[in-house]
Amino acid sequence: MRQWVLVVGLLCLAGTPVLAQQNFSELRGRVTDAQGAALPGVAIVARHQESGLFRETVSGSDGAFFMTAMNPGPYTVSAELSGFQPSQRTVALLVGRTATLDIQMQIGTFQEAVTVTGEAPLVDLSSKEIGGHVNAQELADTLSFNRNFTSYLGLLPGVVASISTASFGADSINVNGQTVRNVNYMLDGANNNDTFNGGNGGAQARVPVESVQEFQLLTSQFDAEYGSTSGGVVNAVSKQGTNRFRGSAFTFFQNDAMTTRDFFARQNDLEKPETRQLQWGGTLGGPIVRDKAHFFYSGERIAFDQGVTVNIPARPEFNRTDFEETRVWNHLVRFDHQLTSNHTWGGRLLWETSPQANQLDTDWTASRAEKETDTDWTFVANLNSVLSSTTVNTLRVSVVREDVFFGNPQYFEAGSQVSLPPLLDYLSFQDQQSTRATSRLDTAYGLDDTFSWFIPNRRGDHDVKAGFQYLYSNVRRFVASNTNGTFIFSHDLAFDLADPRTYPERLSIRVPGAQDFLSKAHFFSAFIQDKWKITERLGLSLGLRYDLEVMPIDERDNPRFSDRSAYPVDRNNVAPRVGVTWAADAERRSVVRGGFGLFFQRTPFTFTDAVTSSGVFTDSFTVLFPATGVDAGPSRGVLPTDPFLVGGPTVNRTLLNALFPRGTLQRNAGDVFFDSPDRKLPYARQYSIGYERQIGTNMSASVDYIRSEQRDLHMRRNLNAPVRATTSRTGRLVRPNPDFVQNVWEIGNYGYIDYDALQFEFNRRYSRGFALRGSYTLSKGRGNNEVANNEIIITQVEDALNLDRNVGPTSIDRRHVMSANATWLVPRTGGLQLSGVVQYRSGTPITLINSSFDLNRNGRFEDEFLPAGTYRGTGPNALTVENTGGRRGARGPDYAMANVRAGYNIPLQSNRRVQVFLDVFNLTNRTNFNNPSGDQRSSTFLVPTSINEAPRTVQLNFRIEF
Repeated sequence: MRQWVLVVGLLCLAGTPVLAQQNFSELRGRVTDAQGAALPGVAIVARHQESGLFRETVSGSDGAFFMTAMNPGPYTVSAELSGFQPSQRTVALLVGRTATLDIQMQIGTFQEAVTVTGEAPLVDLSSKEIGGHVNAQELADTLSFNRNFTSYLGLLPGVVASISTASFGADSINVNGQTVRNVNYMLDGANNNDTFNGGNGGAQARVPVESVQEFQLLTSQFDAEYGSTSGGVVNAVSKQGTNRFRGSAFTFFQNDAMTTRDFFARQNDLEKPETRQLQWGGTLGGPIVRDKAHFFYSGERIAFDQGVTVNIPARPEFNRTDFEETRVWNHLVRFDHQLTSNHTWGGRLLWETSPQANQLDTDWTASRAEKETDTDWTFVANLNSVLSSTTVNTLRVSVVREDVFFGNPQYFEAGSQVSLPPLLDYLSFQDQQSTRATSRLDTAYGLDDTFSWFIPNRRGDHDVKAGFQYLYSNVRRFVASNTNGTFIFSHDLAFDLADPRTYPERLSIRVPGAQDFLSKAHFFSAFIQDKWKITERLGLSLGLRYDLEVMPIDERDNPRFSDRSAYPVDRNNVAPRVGVTWAADAERRSVVRGGFGLFFQRTPFTFTDAVTSSGVFTDSFTVLFPATGVDAGPSRGVLPTDPFLVGGPTVNRTLLNALFPRGTLQRNAGDVFFDSPDRKLPYARQYSIGYERQIGTNMSASVDYIRSEQRDLHMRRNLNAPVRATTSRTGRLVRPNPDFVQNVWEIGNYGYIDYDALQFEFNRRYSRGFALRGSYTLSKGRGNNEVANNEIIITQVEDALNLDRNVGPTSIDRRHVMSANATWLVPRTGGLQLSGVVQYRSGTPITLINSSFDLNRNGRFEDEFLPAGTYRGTGPNALTVENTGGRRGARGPDYAMANVRAGYNIPLQSNRRVQVFLDVFNLTNRTNFNNPSGDQRSSTFLVPTSINEAPRTVQLNFRIEF
């Protein structure tokens, strides 16, 4: 009952349905005369310099004024009062930041205003939030291999950006040691998230960098207005039209002639793949009605043939070079209109198609390739209303949609996965046909509204926000994956009908057929936030947030639920957020900040997908033959005895259809997934303290200590945990509950992760032709699970979970992360510009095991940890590592990268310019290896077989701004 009282209290405080001003800026200040006395009744007008859109208010009795829900950018702020000289100030507003502008007016009757030009302060004295900004200038000047915005976010402290090779545009970031899923992506203040995967593939709709005015990334201690994550919040703001037609045109080009052969292509004497990347497009924005209505358009075409070197040491005949083919169209349209002096509205549509053919991995043979079709779009419309000089309301509606299919290329031709040959899953590579055949239609509808109220002179000034958000999401899933089957081998030998050692030892296959199901969810949140400026130097941030998540799941046949509609709903998610800021000097150029907060995570559909689709009775499930473990014959040099293996890697469809008639609802003979009535939302407790100092006009330096304690993380325990008859890998599995053939997984809140970091950043914004940013993070992440992805508890033995054995560094733990980028417009060279990015990361953990045996006989090999000591692989490129024992006790290779750019900025008339650049990625051609196998049974134990970055590549760039 107590939590509902809190919710009602929040709503009463809100007054109207509200969320936050995530894509906007704020301006506040005080007007005084020459003696410092407050001036009430001063007419304040803030006009966006490029679009002419304006906001007006009147100073209060204490001279204070406040404006919110303002588009970021440069503004001219004018102040007028009878008997005083008019005053004008210029100020640049940043997304998600509050700028303070104090105006002093002189007595007189001169009609010409006194204009003072000023830069936006680099230090925000009103906020405890930790994060950073990347603006359009930095986006244009900083080189990026694929120009995906997430790579730019990797320039900030505490952030590791990863380029995806599995799906175009699915680059992601880890923020402060948390999983990539724990990032909330927002565009123009609206949801841009994949509700199925979370942030696992980055934003739902890829945001083209040419259309971005500014990115803000909040990495810790974000205010109560932000939720749905305990990791990071990405705030992207698209460009808007102005009072004159402005735009850009660009092309970026690279191909195999401009690319060095990668490490394994050189080592195996393979030809370079026929790679190519061509990106071209442009933007255009301008007035529809001057000072009132504007448009902006961005269009982009990408033709990307990405090279892949297949490296299979055990079967070198499969080694080859190849390329993936991606063809992308991306469009963004934005409209802004000032209805009256107090009301503005606008809308934005982002739409992208990104089909990919011949998707590859480094351990797949040519026939194993996959294909993807993907269409993503997001739409938002908003209405901003100034209700009084101190209150503003923002109403927003949004839609995000993804229509994607992942599958075997032959599926598109045959229309049936069942008719295709099975996958051959060898010990160190995969051959024949992909099992993948799944589509997803994911749609999310959002409604939110923001109410902001500035309350001056109440024991200080109060900047109050309150509100709520409602998001409804549904996901339609079609799954035909593995209906062609997977044969599992204990070796890498080619199949020979006459040689028993080459036979498969198990078959995995989906029966009776494909599955089609719908999942739904409702997400509700409410908050109130007060940024209380107690004195000119002391501020207090007080926030309270409530999150409610309702995911209706039919709990039929689940013995933990007496009622099939009694799915778990966690109603206790009240999150206080408290912070303090103190200007450490009288000039207010430095700030000491600190805070504490609770941050609840959202549950992605992928965590509960199997609960919905793989209950006790279902029309589609995956079975294993033999059911009680692998067939021991092949590893002993004798023929297998299981009826589905005796003929080799060919599916016996006659026998299979007799056992599992198609189109029937049957008892699940594969893994069963249960929900738990006690399932709660995971959360994180965050603590921080830091110091930031502005140095001169354009430089700042900061240091922050951050601690994050993730709790109640989802993990899965086995309600039907087996006992292996012997310690041998091939020993038969015996299960305690004869009603189930395989595992019975139940989601529970068993996990925790602790993260500590010391973060440093130096930033010199672009001035006099030079900009520099540098960051360093010293961190440690440790817990009883890999990285909070609803993982299986691998240390379970019968009913004992043994989670203490699972404690170790997280799988993404990197002790050292460094990044630096700089841009220099070289003087007296006619426009020569040099820029570069340098990054370093220490290696991530590896778990060393030996899957040849199962000493604790729990049916798993991932917990057969090798003892502490020094280990070395065998063969070329083998690594030597120091293992501390236990899970994730060794470290993989580190990562280092240097990218440089040289070219010319050629200024033209009317603020136009031409940019011609040459980029060199991976200047030193360093080979950054992915982590190798940690399984001592594998022939590639501690031998890297793939790389995670392209070899040295040259790119030509041409861009014009007009």
